[in-house]
Amino acid sequence: MENAPRRDRVMIAGSLIIVFALSFLPFLVVRETRISPPTALPVYRALGSAPISAIVVLVLASFVSAMIGAGRRRSAAAAFLSMILILLILWQAGASSSKILEGDLPFARVSLGSGAWISLLGAYMIMSSCRIASLKERSFTFICFSFYAALLMLFLSGQLDSLSFMVEFFNRSSRFWQELSRHLTLSLSAVFLGTVIGFPLGIAAFRKRRIRAIILSVANTLQTIPSLALFGLLIAPLAVASRKIPLLASMGIGGIGWAPALIALTVYSLLPIIRNTLSAFSMIDPSVIESGRGMGMDSLQLFLKVELPIALPVVVTGVRISGVQAIGNTAVAALIGAGGLGQFIFQGLGEAAPDLILLGAIPTVVLALSADGLLRRLSVALRPGGAS
Repeated sequence: MENAPRRDRVMIAGSLIIVFALSFLPFLVVRETRISPPTALPVYRALGSAPISAIVVLVLASFVSAMIGAGRRRSAAAAFLSMILILLILWQAGASSSKILEGDLPFARVSLGSGAWISLLGAYMIMSSCRIASLKERSFTFICFSFYAALLMLFLSGQLDSLSFMVEFFNRSSRFWQELSRHLTLSLSAVFLGTVIGFPLGIAAFRKRRIRAIILSVANTLQTIPSLALFGLLIAPLAVASRKIPLLASMGIGGIGWAPALIALTVYSLLPIIRNTLSAFSMIDPSVIESGRGMGMDSLQLFLKVELPIALPVVVTGVRISGVQAIGNTAVAALIGAGGLGQFIFQGLGEAAPDLILLGAIPTVVLALSADGLLRRLSVALRPGGAS
């Protein structure tokens, strides 16, 4: 329970953020057309008294749960309340936007305002801070699955279709799925290649002290290069190579497109995997190795049956860091023609269309959080007793 005070502070901060956002920031933003000036609606104008009362009760309950009591059940209850709050905010925002569009504004766009977004952030802070403490609570896994199922049903039910970022999705649905597929393909390929390259390099850095400094120095240097600069550095040599070698051009490898993006994303995936692999094998107790040798194990058996199982959770943590980084950096790769969800972000910036930006940004955030959560679960499950 050593992390309980920190968790309580996060829960209190999340509750205060929600109160501030709903009290002083716009809940919805209305535009008569896609490019019209925005009109901000505070929560008391956007929602009725009953939804506001329900939100206040949920926020107060989360705040009180952070101030009194302790233990996994308290954390699970606070996380459950924050999940209900997220669903309620989205549901009421969708209902209010539908009512607004039923009026005399046939071309109007209704978007979530900063108050709604920051309130969702505050609720997620509470939920996230309680998640780890609640994992061993038997009911919490069911609560999490129910929340994600309810969130999916909220989108599929059409309740949010009136919100502007959903309108942008329906206008570009076929292209959205294409770009999402490209985004996932690039990200997963980069992390896979980074693991295939970085894991052996991490082991080499552990086994051979003479080359450890060289490996870490090169990986650190590559990591410090800004993503756009690295993309730019790769354009010229790949363009020359594609002109000189027709086979490369026939494979679609050139100065722009997926090739420089994949190379750069793979390079950025290396450092976390190398460092975590080195740390994982360095922390193994030498007495464990000696015990294995005493049992007659050779080097390969020691590696597969002793070292690797102990090191694997920390290695997976490095893969998790690389995965989250790759998903975010892939959005930037759209600038060099690699495709992905960044296409919508940069197109929205060029057209001054915030909801088009959200069409690329929201799925990117969801993908990053999903990858983080799944790989975190895998890392915990691989620890001795972690799956219990």
